[in-house]
Amino acid sequence: MAYTPGTYTPDGRDADNTVDAVVVTASKASTAVTNTSAVDSLSGSGSAGVSGVTDPRRVRLSAKPKAASQIYGSTGLLQPLINTSGMVWPYQPTITWTQALSYSASDTVHSIQEFKSFVRNSAPTFGVDGQFSVQNQEDGIYCLACIHFLRVVTKMYFGQSINPGTPPPVLEFSAYGQYMFNRLPVIVESFSVSLPADVDYIPIDMANVSNTQVSSILQVPSLNQDLSFITSALTGQSNMNSSSGYVWLPSLFNISVSLTVQNTPQRIRSFDLEKFRTGDLLKDGRWS
Repeated sequence: MAYTPGTYTPDGRDADNTVDAVVVTASKASTAVTNTSAVDSLSGSGSAGVSGVTDPRRVRLSAKPKAASQIYGSTGLLQPLINTSGMVWPYQPTITWTQALSYSASDTVHSIQEFKSFVRNSAPTFGVDGQFSVQNQEDGIYCLACIHFLRVVTKMYFGQSINPGTPPPVLEFSAYGQYMFNRLPVIVESFSVSLPADVDYIPIDMANVSNTQVSSILQVPSLNQDLSFITSALTGQSNMNSSSGYVWLPSLFNISVSLTVQNTPQRIRSFDLEKFRTGDLLKDGRWS
């Protein structure tokens, strides 16, 4: 059964707006602003102005629009991220936002303190740490796509790659509305994935990953949770005989990412403190 675009909703719910049976203890971030379904809320087909892939409450790390096709491609493991416009944390993560300034010290003799001279503002950094859960095949495919996305965007073009020497891409980070983190250009400095020993590992049938081009039209969900398969696999009673093999992912785990804002020299020179003070630069995006 191939992956069908538009069927996975990274808020822990299936297309029928119900939470699956595998127990997850983490608290989900609220996604309902109208009576639209969970699929509508993420697919963008709902009536709410902040629903869909542009929902400003979502914590999202994505490719820049002009680089999306190059990063996600048209086939392979990253296809689920196309419908959510990048990697979306399904639960509300912890974000550590650091803004540092640099000063140089001027030492003087016979003085009770040194004098500081301003040097520069350092680029803002963000640490994003959040939980992911695997309750069914769709969850697993999406979580695998998120992990693989981080592996891809932290590699340079090298060896037999097209345009060898090209560095890892600058991405966009958005969360919590236009006056918080609005399409900030960021680079991934590091990431980590926890694979805990005290949870069940869910087998993900790689035959569910499509190798065909994703349609731009959202389709009716066709992937259903197979609790009997998962249960039998966990108890060793299943004939794990998929022709495409399996990936085992923990039912609950964390992904942590360290990001640094990376503006271009041209954008730096266009900075206007008055527009920043009024919030205009924040509204336009790419400043924090």
